[in-house]
Amino acid sequence: MQYQNTIIGKILTPINRRKFDRIVNKYKGNFAAKKLRCWEQFVAILLGQLGNCSSLREIEATVKFHANEHYHLGLRGNIARSTLANANENRDWRIYRDVCLDLISNLPNFEQVQTNNLIKIMDSSPIQLKLATHPWAEKTQRIEGIKLHLIYDLTNTIPTYFEFTGARTNDIEVGKRMKIQTGTTYVFDKGYMDFNWWNEIDNKGAFFVTRLKKNNAYNELSEVQIHNDIVSSQVIQLRRKTFKDGRYNNYSDKPLRKVIVQREGKTPLILVTNDFNRSSEEIAELYKQRWQIELFFKWIKQNLKIKKFLGKSENAVKTQICIAIIAFVLIRLMQKLQDFCKEIPLKTIITIAKNGLFTKLSTKPPSPTHSESFKQLHFNLFKIT
Repeated sequence: MQYQNTIIGKILTPINRRKFDRIVNKYKGNFAAKKLRCWEQFVAILLGQLGNCSSLREIEATVKFHANEHYHLGLRGNIARSTLANANENRDWRIYRDVCLDLISNLPNFEQVQTNNLIKIMDSSPIQLKLATHPWAEKTQRIEGIKLHLIYDLTNTIPTYFEFTGARTNDIEVGKRMKIQTGTTYVFDKGYMDFNWWNEIDNKGAFFVTRLKKNNAYNELSEVQIHNDIVSSQVIQLRRKTFKDGRYNNYSDKPLRKVIVQREGKTPLILVTNDFNRSSEEIAELYKQRWQIELFFKWIKQNLKIKKFLGKSENAVKTQICIAIIAFVLIRLMQKLQDFCKEIPLKTIITIAKNGLFTKLSTKPPSPTHSESFKQLHFNLFKIT
């Protein structure tokens, strides 16, 4: 009897097992692992993320209930929650970070957009942790936990890089470590205020769009041009030549474009950019789209159980976050690359996955002349057999 693939089997397809094993060997992840290999740990946590499991006990029960799918998922048998908990505590979380970054680096360009048209948003989000149960975390006036720093590809709506730091780490410190890609436009907030870093972006042939602080002094090089009732612009030059620590401001001799956006009931939004080709309206819209990365953070926290963790150690928390990002990338790949998913919204796909990870996929492609409704076609594609 021919095996029918399941939704979870289709989701896992893009993971290259040979590369996965090479990364595991790099960190000696399977060293002395008799009961649970890294692949089995990964599949179990992924099932928990996508299957809406809120505890190790639920993951254990899910794996046990679907014993007939163990072979096809690469599982050798049932997984005890104590064994999984031990793996989360001690198995190097960098295995799953590298798996995620390798998966992202080999993604196709969904929209077939040239490099010089790519738009990437940079931001960080706090992962709240109680110091009573996570004593290794850091605390500031606003954050108690760690920070997840991320670059989000707005063109393809997918993360391309991420990094963890303590709560006290400034965003700009991580921004300086991120690789700048020529021709790409980077959008970020005032947390990335560093004129010499802006100069580095400019020197590498990339663009940036950000906000200007109120106390940043500048010289006006042109009159204010009013484009409509909301947006106006002006060419400026930073006035500060040196910083308090004696460093020279390398961007002080270059012109910048200031875009003023009027907001009802609020003070105007002051943006700056080194992009003189896009219209002022386009620059204002780019900064508005920065909200998409906030929606991403909200999405993974709500849908992939990033608010409740399966372990208390730093290693367990980072492992779970890495696998959550992998889950998001795999769902996006399924949505973009599978014909039967292209018309289905991402929210609907994750709902289908949660309600039927082990649902059999139909092996019969729909007829081009099929006249039944989208709902009926949707039912046929995910029909339980």
